[in-house]
Amino acid sequence: MAGIPSPLNQKVRTILLNCAPFDDNRQLRAIFADQRLSPWRNRLPEATSFAGRIDALIAFLHDKQRSDTGENGLVLLLQVLSERIDPADACHQQLATLAHELAAALAHNQPSPTAPPPTTTTPAVRGRFQTSKTPPNLPLNPIQNRWAFLVGINRYNDPVFAPLKYCVNDVVGLQKLLQQAGYSVVTLHDDAPEARLKPTKDNVLAELTAVCQAVQPDDLLYVHFACHGQLVNNAPYLIMQQTRARIIPQSGLILATVEKTLRDSPARRLIMTLDACHVGVDIGRGQSDPNFNRYVYDQAEGFALIAASTAQQKAQEWDKVAYGVFSYYLMEGLRGAAATENKAFVTVSDIANYVLGQLRHWNVLHGGLLQEPTAYTEGLGDMIFVDYRPKHARR
Repeated sequence: MAGIPSPLNQKVRTILLNCAPFDDNRQLRAIFADQRLSPWRNRLPEATSFAGRIDALIAFLHDKQRSDTGENGLVLLLQVLSERIDPADACHQQLATLAHELAAALAHNQPSPTAPPPTTTTPAVRGRFQTSKTPPNLPLNPIQNRWAFLVGINRYNDPVFAPLKYCVNDVVGLQKLLQQAGYSVVTLHDDAPEARLKPTKDNVLAELTAVCQAVQPDDLLYVHFACHGQLVNNAPYLIMQQTRARIIPQSGLILATVEKTLRDSPARRLIMTLDACHVGVDIGRGQSDPNFNRYVYDQAEGFALIAASTAQQKAQEWDKVAYGVFSYYLMEGLRGAAATENKAFVTVSDIANYVLGQLRHWNVLHGGLLQEPTAYTEGLGDMIFVDYRPKHARR
């Protein structure tokens, strides 16, 4: 390959096959959400096999350079992967070493003679993501404060968006539960007593920004939306109270803005639950756009994200309890029903597993109306969602 000596090109391929933590195209796109790789995120080659994905990626990136820094795309990929993998994993050092060697080879058209050798001769295993989005040399301290930002919208000004039934109930119920669990909560919904807490686009952005400016690095920030969702030009938008169907890009809230606001906050633990892709019909919350969740997940790098259903399913509403089915079991899980091994705390994976199991049971009892939550985590590991231990017992 032009610019890369053949032995080094084979070495890049071998280490990526052993260490690259992306088994599908969605996970690959999540890696490229990193700012250093973002210029190529929307042009990535796709492949049906892991080996084919590696080969296509090397061919695509080997001659790409950032226009602002001149850095090579393949070198940057190796650096990003190394930083995201646990330093205790052999792949961490192998990728870092290879990035150094490749950069030298591209600069001088030969491998750098001073490049340090890999620190291990044992075969590398697939890389494990570290438990935070911070660099490995910045240890993550115990959670100091928990914050929640909740938005629920039943009624919409534009009649194109049918009213929903229980989104407000969902966030009001979550607010009470989270406050009891020690969260500081900001909630916007149709029936909020203050004008600034009505769920308009401007209000949501202003209040979310205020919360993100208040959090500290060792805090946890949780965000939940219960509303309509719509995909426009391959970008997911949240439908706000005043959104107009004819001008969604101007009047809707693009999810990328929410993500950027969260990422720009000091908080190093971020969780999002999303019940934002349904329409209000009597039989349930029908999926308004079959691609909505898929594109949300593509952009979810850096979040623990749990969505109410897959892209082909409906997010059901439960008249008996006056909540969305997903939200009902989410709250039950957070109250402690999801805790495993008699723990006095509930993690993100506890919630995902609990809600999935309960919804399968609910499906059987309600005529097979299929709804399965979908969960995706990237770069954050299994965080403690709610913690009921005495403060002195927390680590």
